[in-house]
Amino acid sequence: MKEQSKTSIFKLITTSVLLLSVLAPSVNAKSKTGLASTLIVPWESEVDRKVAPDFRYPSHKPSITSGAEVYKANCAKCHGAVPNADLAKLRKTSPEKHFEFLSGGKGHSFAKSLTVDERWDSLMYFRASVLGYYKANSAELASMDSLFGGNCAICHGTRGQGDGNLHKSLYPPPANFQMFKRLYTRTDERLFNEITHGIPWTAMPAWKNRYDFDKKVNFDQEMIWKLVRYVRQFAHTQEIDRLDLGRKKLEDYKKTIGEKN
Repeated sequence: MKEQSKTSIFKLITTSVLLLSVLAPSVNAKSKTGLASTLIVPWESEVDRKVAPDFRYPSHKPSITSGAEVYKANCAKCHGAVPNADLAKLRKTSPEKHFEFLSGGKGHSFAKSLTVDERWDSLMYFRASVLGYYKANSAELASMDSLFGGNCAICHGTRGQGDGNLHKSLYPPPANFQMFKRLYTRTDERLFNEITHGIPWTAMPAWKNRYDFDKKVNFDQEMIWKLVRYVRQFAHTQEIDRLDLGRKKLEDYKKTIGEKN
């Protein structure tokens, strides 16, 4: 009787596993984001190293403040005093591929005249100017801080570092938006799709048309694009580039001791 019972249990488990394998969606199936699970397909760089041989991700947050000066000196004569570009096209271009183009793409060879940091600064200034950003200490930024804090920070953390209260319970862990490799390999369009439809086989849910009753906000297309803009700001700063700041402090110090440059 015991052997028969063990056999029956084994058959039941085997049948259940077979049914699950047939009925459950394939792990390789693509979602509405157009992506397979991040458990299988990691975020890898697509930069062509022949075009941008010195490519590397920033060592610190690019500064759109310092980038404005680099842009003015090197780009404004062609692109205009105020950066302008096709919004839809820019949303389909990842920051790293944009960096590749800036470094050695058609009509561009700034790898010869600008440092890696200068290219990142000017690039992020250009993108922020066209795609939009929330100015420091503005009411709009405060509103988005509150919205993100009430809906997203429990997983992603208030600083976007993937360290929210639930992060230890989730696998794969929530996105760290300050991890340049993760954020700069993604286009704005991809971020929009991931927020809208969620990411398969992860804890990232679909936010499309959810409603925040506390703040009376509907997560429609307009709001999700605002969230994309907000998330982007975790990977750049509005403060002066820390290297530029260091040079300025050195120059100021030399002046105090009467040393000439």
